[in-house]
Amino acid sequence: MDKPKKSIKEEFAKFFETPSRESLRDLLKNNLGEFPNCDFKKIWPDFSKIAKHLIGIANSDGGCIIIGVGEKEDNTLEIVGIETLIDKSDCYNSFKKYLPSKLLSEIEILDFAYKDSEYGKLVGKNFQVILASSNVKHIPYISCSSGESIKENVIYIRRGTSTEQANYEELQKIINKRIATDYSSKAELDLEEHIEQLKVLYSHIKQYNVRIRSGLADIAAKAFAQSISNIVGQQEKVPNPIFPKEGFEEFVAKLIEKKKRRIELELNVLKRQ
Repeated sequence: MDKPKKSIKEEFAKFFETPSRESLRDLLKNNLGEFPNCDFKKIWPDFSKIAKHLIGIANSDGGCIIIGVGEKEDNTLEIVGIETLIDKSDCYNSFKKYLPSKLLSEIEILDFAYKDSEYGKLVGKNFQVILASSNVKHIPYISCSSGESIKENVIYIRRGTSTEQANYEELQKIINKRIATDYSSKAELDLEEHIEQLKVLYSHIKQYNVRIRSGLADIAAKAFAQSISNIVGQQEKVPNPIFPKEGFEEFVAKLIEKKKRRIELELNVLKRQ
């Protein structure tokens, strides 16, 4: 019993990595029913239902949906094919409402037609396959809109051979996968590195030039520039004309305001994803 399960996983991996008429034929020839990374649909269902499955599959390491294949009660496959291949542009435009843009870019729709085949059940039949790759840097993928079979702002996963809303433990696993890539923290590390480099740059230029005060002209100049000069004994600090008008702390304060606006923008984008 273990051997066929291993075989179907190997056939799926082969098809998913290199989709072709031959690798799809071998996958269907095993005829062992659907499994977490591969869903079968006899006909094209509502696009919202497909979108829900695609989010679940992408949040569960990726996989595909094969249109034109049903599943019998004994979990074996019913290879029926589809009469008409749906236009890919129409599919993408329909998915756009429900899928975040980062997931939509990972979706690929393939057409397969078998005029002849060594596996007789495929002859004369057409199939469409939707591949959903999973970029761990972008998970979890969140639904964008509600529809007949999907709810807005929900994280779906594959639980066995069904697509369900992720529970707390499942969501933690998804987040831990993303954290393990260091993707989330790298931008912050880069920011800290830039700040440290900026501090070094500021340290190499003096904000004031120090000079010795002498003579009435200097005293008059001192009185005129008292608001911007600091006299200490026989020395006075005169602003360096090439020092940045904006000090380091002022610059950082401005960055903080920009960062706050960026975070607000990211939150709005995340809500739409």
